[in-house]
Amino acid sequence: MTRSRVTLADVSKRAGVGVATVSRALAAEPHRDVSPATRERIRKIADELGYRPSLAARALRTGDYRALSVIVPDFEWGWWEPVVRSAYNAAEEHGYHLLVHPVGERRDGPAGTISALSNVPTDGVIVLGYGASREVQEAAGALRLPVVSVDDTVTQPILPTVSVDNRAGGRMATEHLLSQGLQRVAYVGNTWKADFVDQRIQGYRDAHESAGIEVDEQLILKCENPAGDPPLTFKELDDLLAAGVRFDGMFCEYDRMAGPALRSLRRAGLTVPDDVAVVGYDDEESAKLTDPPLTTIRQPYEELGALAVSLAIQAQSSPLTAERRTIVPTLRKRHSA
Repeated sequence: MTRSRVTLADVSKRAGVGVATVSRALAAEPHRDVSPATRERIRKIADELGYRPSLAARALRTGDYRALSVIVPDFEWGWWEPVVRSAYNAAEEHGYHLLVHPVGERRDGPAGTISALSNVPTDGVIVLGYGASREVQEAAGALRLPVVSVDDTVTQPILPTVSVDNRAGGRMATEHLLSQGLQRVAYVGNTWKADFVDQRIQGYRDAHESAGIEVDEQLILKCENPAGDPPLTFKELDDLLAAGVRFDGMFCEYDRMAGPALRSLRRAGLTVPDDVAVVGYDDEESAKLTDPPLTTIRQPYEELGALAVSLAIQAQSSPLTAERRTIVPTLRKRHSA
């Protein structure tokens, strides 16, 4: 059986004083209308009953509680957690609390999660993903809450959006491989339709063009990669290797593709980095666990979270345009390339 929340009225009844007196006694600072002895007695009773103040009520009463809400998607992706952590630190520096709201299994999705904030003392919303969601935009607008998206999946965001510069990252990864004298660099990607996919491939092409090396289109692979557990190897890569097509470098579209890709190479009798140098993208924890540890493009997690918080605060006084603000990633060298 769920225990009901202890209220000021409960404390008032036990102490034999009015609700106003209880409220004054429980305030952070002593009140002139409540004697020290009465204040101490009421606070002791409140502790015995397990009374906890309502942050929402306090916010409405004093106006000194400032918070931002982060809407976290219901699918797993390794870089949500560090972005939320950096946003928490940035919010704290600005004097804000950060409230995390998982979408979970709500049928109405992120828009429903935002609509439920009507009873939550929050000043702005940060959504992870959903940069082109009209429903999210309307739900936040109905509550008159500014909303900022951290999202690199949509080509034309309708919300103020923060993302990594994926084209620059794709170029950086490929240039790192080409700078080692490699001539044939494969691109191992997914079948997803997303802006970050297009941008990373374009960066791959940019690096080849800059180096004066023609792209061999058969080296650009689109592999089936389920959203859950990855396959042991990628059939598309296995077939390419079985056909005798060789390459000396490989850029994996994101780190989670590196594990199956490395196993495909090993199955074909190729070693990393001696036969094929490999670079990933994201710098998730999985990049440290591959054999060998993965050289990768690091997402600017700290900057993404901090910029999203800054924009959400700025938007409270000055509306933001629905444009993408990008941050250039960095190369994290390990042992695979």
